[in-house]
Amino acid sequence: MQLRKKVLSVVLVCLVILIASGAVYCFSILQGISGDRLDSSQLHINQKLDKDVSNIAVFGLDGRNDVEGDRSDTIMLVTVNYKTGNVKVTSLMRDLMVKIPETRENNVSYEKVNAAYDYGGPELAVQTLNENLDLNISDYVSIDFKCLVDVVDALGGVEINIPNESVLHWTNQYIMDDNDKVGKSDPFLTQTGVQTVTGIQALSFCRERYSDNDYMRTKRQREVFEQIAQKLFNSDIFTDLNLLGRVYPYVQTSLPLKDMTGYAKTFMSLDNKTFDGYRVPLDDYSYGDMIDGVWYLVPDTLADNAIVLHKILYGNDSDYTPSDDLMKISDTIAGQTGGKTGITIDTSAPFESYLKDSANENVVVPVEDAP
Repeated sequence: MQLRKKVLSVVLVCLVILIASGAVYCFSILQGISGDRLDSSQLHINQKLDKDVSNIAVFGLDGRNDVEGDRSDTIMLVTVNYKTGNVKVTSLMRDLMVKIPETRENNVSYEKVNAAYDYGGPELAVQTLNENLDLNISDYVSIDFKCLVDVVDALGGVEINIPNESVLHWTNQYIMDDNDKVGKSDPFLTQTGVQTVTGIQALSFCRERYSDNDYMRTKRQREVFEQIAQKLFNSDIFTDLNLLGRVYPYVQTSLPLKDMTGYAKTFMSLDNKTFDGYRVPLDDYSYGDMIDGVWYLVPDTLADNAIVLHKILYGNDSDYTPSDDLMKISDTIAGQTGGKTGITIDTSAPFESYLKDSANENVVVPVEDAP
C-alpha cells in the first residue's frame, strides 16, 4: 500500500497526538514504535542545505502475506519548512532508475529506486535518495499497508473524488482484492464524484493504476495523504489517541521520541500551515524504456530533475548546484540508456515552469489548527 502507511508517519500521526496530550498512554505507545537509528556516516548527507528545512523519507511496504520481499511499494519525501509552516509531499516514482550504492551483499547497481530498501533496508534506501538527489535525509518512517485502512476508519473516512467510470471500475477491482487480503468486507463504490470512503476503499483508490498510469496513482496517493493530514489536525484528542493506538504496530521509524515531540511542537506552533504535493521525475525530463526486459523510468537527466527538486523544496532562489558525485551518476545513467548528459535546463527558471502535467500539479491544502 504506500501512501497509506507513510501517510501517518512522522509529520502527522505522532505529532498531532503528542501535542494534544502529554498523557502517559500516548507516551508509552510512542515509545513502543520500533526502528533503529541510522548511521549518519553512511547516509551521504548533503551538509550544505538549509537547516530550517527538514526532509524525512517515508516508505510504504506491502506487508501482506502473499507478497514477497521488501521493495518499497511507494516512496515519499516529506519536507517541513519551519520558517513558513509549509509541508511538501513529493512522490518519488518507484521505477526511477538510480544508482544503488554498494553493500556487503551487493555491488553498485543501476536499477529501480525501490530495490534499495530490499537490498539494504531503510539505511540503504535513505543513502540512495541522498546520493542520487543531493539531499540531507537522516530519518525515515516505514509503514505497513494495513495502516492506511485503520487510520482512515479511525478518522471516520476521508473524502476523495472518483473522476470517471474507469477509475471507479478499477478501484472496485482492487477493493475486492484488498478485502480478501486484509480480511474485511467493505462495499464497492457505486458512483463517480466526491464521496467519503472507508479504509479499504481509500487503500484501493491509492493502489489502482490501470485506469491511467503510475503518475496519476501517485497523485491519488498525495490527495489521500492530504485529506488524512487535514482530518488529523482537526480531530479531537480521543480520536487521536484511538488512532495512535491502532497505528503504532505498523510503523517503524528512526526518529527518537524527543525528536517526534520536537517536530510536533515546532510545527504546530506555526501559522498558515499548508500542504503541497509534487512528483519526481518530471514528465518532460524522463521517459519510460524497456532495458534488458525490465521497464524503467529513466531520468533525462537526473541532474535536471535534482535541480528542479531543490527549487521545489528550498525555493526558486536556492543556490543549489549538483555535486560532482551526482553529475557522475547522472552521466552514467545517460551512458547506459542513450540519454542526454550534463545539465540541459534553464537553471534560472522557476520550478513552476516545469510543472506541466496534471499528475504533478501543485495542490495546496490549508490546515487549520486542531481545536
